[in-house]
Amino acid sequence: MNRLRLLLIAAALAPLGGCEWITRNLNKGPKNDEPLPKKTPDQFVTYLNERAGRLQSINYGDVRLVARDRNIPVPIALHGSLAASQPRNFRMTGQGGAVATKVDLGSNSDQFWVYFAAPTMNPMFVFASHDDFKDGKAKIPGGIPFDPDWVMQALGMTTLPTNNQYTVNIDQKARTYTLSWPAVTPANVSVVKEIVFDGDPATGTKPQVKKHLIRDTKGKVICSAEIKAARTVQLSATDPNSGLPLAIQHPTLMVLKWEEQRFEMELELKTGEVNRPLADEQARRLFTRPNIPGATPIDLARYEFSGK
Repeated sequence: MNRLRLLLIAAALAPLGGCEWITRNLNKGPKNDEPLPKKTPDQFVTYLNERAGRLQSINYGDVRLVARDRNIPVPIALHGSLAASQPRNFRMTGQGGAVATKVDLGSNSDQFWVYFAAPTMNPMFVFASHDDFKDGKAKIPGGIPFDPDWVMQALGMTTLPTNNQYTVNIDQKARTYTLSWPAVTPANVSVVKEIVFDGDPATGTKPQVKKHLIRDTKGKVICSAEIKAARTVQLSATDPNSGLPLAIQHPTLMVLKWEEQRFEMELELKTGEVNRPLADEQARRLFTRPNIPGATPIDLARYEFSGK
């Protein structure tokens, strides 16, 4: 498959994610010049699940995507929009400026899809059901380590199971906590997933959740989503325990990297709207696989790509 296509597929498939809770529970006491205290995995899982419970939907009306590859001298720049709602609804569209490049990437409760068109190649339109992908029947071209649910995790919209084999490591020098647990990809490959937290309370645009990583069993990073900046949004609801207003953070600048494929993307996520209600018909149009003139969708579970 053409490498430019592969690059945009990666952009499609991994757009990776309340300070008050973490200040009260995870950062109670220590200051920047004091050692970080030990914390249990349950505290971090509870924080992530409470945040996911508050962030039901996010809508970015202005998204800038810049993809860089060591084998492509000129970065690919796109502008568009991104919307997501729990549990699996996702949609990102974009197009280039000087170059007529277009992408349409999405997911709903049944399937996900990727559309890409550029002037120098035929349009590509692929999709797969979540069940086929989970069962290993749908193969992502190019070996991209993609998990549709990881998109929602990076945005802070995934509820983690409480029975995973979680561990927490502290890096006193970097002042971070890392929550990790073993997992298996749809291709039946054992990996380790990690979420890195800032050990000190987030202020301004500083994110509390700093990074999401997937490593192989030897510790080598396969891919990562680093949250460079975030926005804190105050909700109308209040904490029943403290009576203080609840808040959530959502990413506004992320850098996604694939180490083996040797490329990265920067996503600048502007004008984010949190928990904006959508009419049923509006949601159906947004999160339904589109009909695109001149493009025939290919089921990844019934087609094998050849070449690169």
